Amino acid sequence: MTDAETGMLDVGTHCKFCRQLDFLPFHCEYCKGDFCGAHRTRQQHQCETWNESEKQDQTLISSPLTQHDNGGQYFKSLLPEKAHVRVQQNSTNTGTGSDLGRNRSVRERLEMAGQTSALAKLKSFFQRRTTTTTTTLSSSSSLSSNGAKKPQGPAARLVELAKLKKSAVGDSQVPVGNRVYVYCYVVSDQETENQPRHQLFLNKMWPVGRALDSVASQLNVNNTNSHATSSSKEKLFLYREASSSVKNAVPALLEPSARVHTEIHDLDTLFLVRGHLEP
Repeated sequence: MTDAETGMLDVGTHCKFCRQLDFLPFHCEYCKGDFCGAHRTRQQHQCETWNESEKQDQTLISSPLTQHDNGGQYFKSLLPEKAHVRVQQNSTNTGTGSDLGRNRSVRERLEMAGQTSALAKLKSFFQRRTTTTTTTLSSSSSLSSNGAKKPQGPAARLVELAKLKKSAVGDSQVPVGNRVYVYCYVVSDQETENQPRHQLFLNKMWPVGRALDSVASQLNVNNTNSHATSSSKEKLFLYREASSSVKNAVPALLEPSARVHTEIHDLDTLFLVRGHLEP
């Protein structure tokens, strides 16, 4: 047999595991052996080199991280607390010191502010209005807490709203479809019996803080809410008249971040008050 014939027959490699001749052998990069298709994987030919390296890796993974324990504790301390932990901590607060002020309701905070508070001004305002309308109040139950007669029934409200739309003033840039028509009183320290009731319209898409600025601008009330140096006594607050069905209800303080369309509606009565919330 010639060398050429021998070279043509010398094709393929014997499997290191089963010694079978394979014309397309697979080479293992771990043990550097050649294997047939039936033993091409590391598990199938029981690769000893790979088994040793795998055991070492598993030992490193399963071993306790005693050397890095302090580092792990430090890393955990940097993470924010879980929500349920924060809730439990807040519920266990005793409410001493400044925490008491944050836990009080709006009415309690107003009552603690003394005679210069917004609540005291509103009470004084209602007392003056009630005094001037005592006779009318005794003969009609359709008067609101500020002494103004409120429309009864859907038809009466539609008529009242139509009249209010004709006389209300506001920012002319507000689209007609976005306008909310309201009444507004400016509550001050002055003992004025005939406090004027203003007719205004607001943009229902505004935040309440923007609506407050518009009310102050339309009524020529000095507004220093945006000044960083203004104290709480100098800032303006906007209140909405409480429902007439609730006896001795306190007007609702409107949060500046709330939206007009969720807090203020047509024919609502608002009160613009200057005064701090807390003593």
